Amino acid sequence: MTSMLIPYVPLADHYDPNFDEFTYGDVKSRARKLKKDLKTGDHVFFHSTIRGRRYITAYFVVDRVLDTSEACSNRALLDKYQNPHINEYMKGERRDTDDAILFGDPILSKKLPHPLTFDQNLAEKLSLGILFVEGFTENQRIGSATRQWRTLTKKDVELILDEIKELEKRGFAAADVILCTDEVLEIREIDVENFIVEHPHIIGSDLILKGRQRDTKSGRLDLLFEDKNNGFVVAELKLGSAGRDTIRQLRGYMHEVKSETNKEVRGAIVCKDVLPIFEKEFEKLTDIQIFQYGWNLVINPRKWE
Repeated sequence: MTSMLIPYVPLADHYDPNFDEFTYGDVKSRARKLKKDLKTGDHVFFHSTIRGRRYITAYFVVDRVLDTSEACSNRALLDKYQNPHINEYMKGERRDTDDAILFGDPILSKKLPHPLTFDQNLAEKLSLGILFVEGFTENQRIGSATRQWRTLTKKDVELILDEIKELEKRGFAAADVILCTDEVLEIREIDVENFIVEHPHIIGSDLILKGRQRDTKSGRLDLLFEDKNNGFVVAELKLGSAGRDTIRQLRGYMHEVKSETNKEVRGAIVCKDVLPIFEKEFEKLTDIQIFQYGWNLVINPRKWE
């Protein structure tokens, strides 16, 4: 089994690798390497530079590698895939003898919702043997050492997958992370949840986390905190706008916590906004506080390593 680490530069007129359909095409010696070395079940990790830092952005679990001519002779593949190598071949613009396309398993392959930072800390855990010496930045050394395709061991693959899994648990939790607009659009409920866990003072002072994603009779409670007065705060997170159903759901959680603890229980709803039709109803709430998430535009000078 062979797994690879492959660099790429995003091009507007040549969308390859195509992370929407998990395909990647290449030519000449690299095409021959794809066909010769990769087998079903191998992993291919793609990395690129984003705003001056290197990131692993996706991985494919190999389904098959085909000559582009062979792929283009298959009607089902033509109907399903839009890789530039296929489109250009069908237009008569691509006639290299060595031209191949890697097809990733659509179930097992993944475009990372949050790219994994490929820094010295990660590099030194891998078997790549990258030397970090004075006179070169971290990004320069990694970029130079991985400009060519690199082979990964089974242990390397497992380590990278573990790092990705851990990153997905944390999400955009760090308070000092500055997100671009595209990244803001990719924020998930787990990111908001992680952010509140890291910074509970946002919804109340002196809060201690007592539980998250707790199963109850009313459903799954997002976050439960205890305050300095031994009371409790139940937080309900909603990526969209909150309405009457959100209040009803939160009150169910609050009632269960109060029944179990016989302590004072307050509620917090963290949402994008309140549905206009329910604004008056929300305004009258006394035991539930509403918090809105959003983003501020930040313009900073570009820092170079």
